[in-house]
Amino acid sequence: MSRQISRNFNYIIILLLFLITTGFSQTPKEKLEKAEQYYKSAQFDDAIKILNEISSDNFTDTETKKEALRFLGRSYTAKGLYDEAKESIRKLLELEPPVVEFNPDYEPPVFMKLYYESRKEFSNSYLIEKPDPGMKTMAIIDFKNRSIDKKLQYDPMEQGFADLMINRLNNSTGLKVIERERIQWILDEMNLQDKYDMEGAVRAGKQLGVQTVLLGSFIIVNDQIWLGGRLVKVETSEILLSDEIKGELDDFFDLVDKLSEKISEKINVTLKEDKVSEVSQGPSLDAILAYSIGLNFLEKEDYTSAYAKFQEALKFSPDYEKAKLKAESIEPYL
Repeated sequence: MSRQISRNFNYIIILLLFLITTGFSQTPKEKLEKAEQYYKSAQFDDAIKILNEISSDNFTDTETKKEALRFLGRSYTAKGLYDEAKESIRKLLELEPPVVEFNPDYEPPVFMKLYYESRKEFSNSYLIEKPDPGMKTMAIIDFKNRSIDKKLQYDPMEQGFADLMINRLNNSTGLKVIERERIQWILDEMNLQDKYDMEGAVRAGKQLGVQTVLLGSFIIVNDQIWLGGRLVKVETSEILLSDEIKGELDDFFDLVDKLSEKISEKINVTLKEDKVSEVSQGPSLDAILAYSIGLNFLEKEDYTSAYAKFQEALKFSPDYEKAKLKAESIEPYL
């Protein structure tokens, strides 16, 4: 009788082990979901352990492995383990094609810099990745604040107006506009003292492999704004367009639209209609100003101050999608 009980017991143990290793075991996707939860709740060590298991498992499908490596890079970055983060990104790049890209509107600048460094080391080049042959490429330098009154107040809009132009011109057929984070990274790499200098901007454009560079500026006086831009051909340093538009400060979205239209016409690309370009539907100037200040804090890795500014931007404009993304992306870093 005791032998029968023992055999039954052994059978149950074997059955349980079988179920655990087959039907009851977590799939790579289920493990990934768990790791993402750990990451978002700032339990980075737990996330790293699971993500390493997923990414090193030969039976993990490619798409799941890619996503695991993305979160592994983020997790290492959050812990300040930058070499490990770059190694995760390098493994991700080895799984190309298609081209691996990150959304700079979501990722913190420190992570984007690690991505650019990894990309440069991986390809031994600063050149941007061109997903489509014949695609025109452009870099937009931060706009120079030429205001006199309240200059310090509007200095953060140097990033803000560049950001608006990038978003607007990226909404064009046949044109790829490089994210400002990458441009700032290469300007830092070049140790360029004056990023508004045309010669330096052209040098940066050549390193990136873009065809044109836009150097913008603005002047704000009371309720008036002058918004200007010079479009430069990188290969020859020829100025293709130099124009300035004046209007009411509250109409800054319309001014961005008009300048974008002039630029798109000059390089023969089609600017798509932008439904959110109307002031009533887009973020307010106060929201963009708060968002831009948040970007400054973010580049200094001051996540608490940056988060507060992104939340302030959302108070001014609750539907400001970029502010939402930035706030969400740095919550684990707080």
